[in-house]
Amino acid sequence: MQSDTVLSVIVPFYNAARYFPRLLHSIDMQLTEKVQVVLVCDGATDGSLELAQQHISNSMQPECYLLLCQTNSGVSIARNNGIAHATGEYIGFIDADDILLPGYISGLLQVILQHQPDLIELGYKRFTEASALDEAKPRYLHRKTGWLAKDKAMTEVFLANRWFPWLRVYRRCIAADFQFPPGIAFCEDMMSIPTLYQAAQRLYHLRLPLYAYREHAASASFHVNAEHQQQLQRFFTGLQQKQSFPSMPEVLRHILLFNLAYLLYKLQLDNKTLHSFPSQLAQQLKALMRQFWWSPRFSARKKLNLAFAAFFFRWERNKS
Repeated sequence: MQSDTVLSVIVPFYNAARYFPRLLHSIDMQLTEKVQVVLVCDGATDGSLELAQQHISNSMQPECYLLLCQTNSGVSIARNNGIAHATGEYIGFIDADDILLPGYISGLLQVILQHQPDLIELGYKRFTEASALDEAKPRYLHRKTGWLAKDKAMTEVFLANRWFPWLRVYRRCIAADFQFPPGIAFCEDMMSIPTLYQAAQRLYHLRLPLYAYREHAASASFHVNAEHQQQLQRFFTGLQQKQSFPSMPEVLRHILLFNLAYLLYKLQLDNKTLHSFPSQLAQQLKALMRQFWWSPRFSARKKLNLAFAAFFFRWERNKS
């Protein structure tokens, strides 16, 4: 790989054979010598690795690819492995079951070469079937394109609570030690991406739909087990006690805490094996709502749900 690489995109993959070829094709159609694609095989057993190897050998620009293999260790470690081997000045992330839309690489390179921002946010589309992509609604984090005022942009991002790694590209030098938390397989992005916003000074919004995010039942967000919930609860406590993100402005900490609290509440409701709401969590949520009750940033319905979580939990169970 040439040393003048501008952008490295990290693509972790595990048993993604069903969708992987479509993604790899969408990358190859846009690839230039200024881009490095770091494919990280996380112990795949379904032929995904062979698909990646075949794709690279058939590519018109095989020198733009770097293929790494590791024993199955999870997406966080796979991304960290990719970051460690990336040579680009800017780092981006792609999920193996998604698709790059036309203009992704050229749009990012144009912004990088012309403006050199610390963080670039981009637009996207959600889809379940690729045939419906043309009609899918574009989604954006902000109303305006171009440069963003940091404080306002950060507040909008925290309120939107969209921490997908693929939704932004960052300049490596602003966070040289940036990592995803090892051993975390759910909401690892919420536990890490805010670091990039704290480190960035120059934020740029590329208001074009350049990425297609596939929604399907096999996604990690549909498989939340007891260990994942325990990890989230530890993060929640650490965030409350300022052990996590100790230098984060209080207004942003409050927004992050509220969104995380509501996620924890919803996970308890969705856990049909649970017969009573955890008392310790109920007390934490009630204390949090006493603090945020008069905040206009959060909906009254959500505040009521969190303040009386045990009651609404019993009500939901009685309904069913």
